[in-house]
Amino acid sequence: MKTKIKVIVLSLLAVLSFAGCTATTSSSDSAAVKEETLFQVSTINSLLAGNYDGFVSFGELKQHGDVGIGTFDALDGELIMIDKIVYKVKASGEVVEVPDTETTPFAAVTNFDEEFTQSLGKIASLEALQEELDKQITNPASFYLFRIDGTFNTIKARSVASQQKPYPVLSEVVKNQSIFDYQEIPGTLVGLWCPEEIGGLNVKGYHFHFISDDRSKGGHLLDVSFDSAEAFIDQTNGFFMTLSPTIPEKTVDDAESAIDAVEK
Repeated sequence: MKTKIKVIVLSLLAVLSFAGCTATTSSSDSAAVKEETLFQVSTINSLLAGNYDGFVSFGELKQHGDVGIGTFDALDGELIMIDKIVYKVKASGEVVEVPDTETTPFAAVTNFDEEFTQSLGKIASLEALQEELDKQITNPASFYLFRIDGTFNTIKARSVASQQKPYPVLSEVVKNQSIFDYQEIPGTLVGLWCPEEIGGLNVKGYHFHFISDDRSKGGHLLDVSFDSAEAFIDQTNGFFMTLSPTIPEKTVDDAESAIDAVEK
């Protein structure tokens, strides 16, 4: 049976203080909460340690959001959900639409509610993009979801191949990642920003995935440049997590270093 943590609160500090508690709400309140909740499958620390067995179907995941990022059973590629359609970017570079019956070991989604937009000018790197988006992080205890549409001068992205048991830790897997370099490509970045207090639950700061407009290219974003783009932003305070029913066989002693190696 899956173990679930359900937290419906107004700040992340309350999430971390009261994990395991369930708030009582009316049906109308519950509907509003669902719209303003980041739904997460498992923890980043579990994924870092090699827990790649999928346990939540995409049919279920779509009940909790229409935009998000993550990965697949056995770590088989990079996941991007956009407009409630799940795409898999394989290590070969091929992009396929994923049926509802497939499963994920790690993902984060929300019902994207565009609260404000930002027109972006010339950006020379992923670091420069993050610095520009920092201006929109008005509440450092919230989650932020980004959808950025534009024609990108350059995109550097990656994906990883399906793994076999016994699973290696994630920092070992990415040593053999596939790197994709794209130029002058129209598409969308879907990104998540998590607060400092998120700890070992998710990646602190930014995490972006990319998919092209024709849905033929994509991956985990490593670098980007563009002359202009439009950013749509959703600030989300609620948080709901469902934990994996399995425990990874391996451990990661320095999660911060492992995340740094995986993200970059």
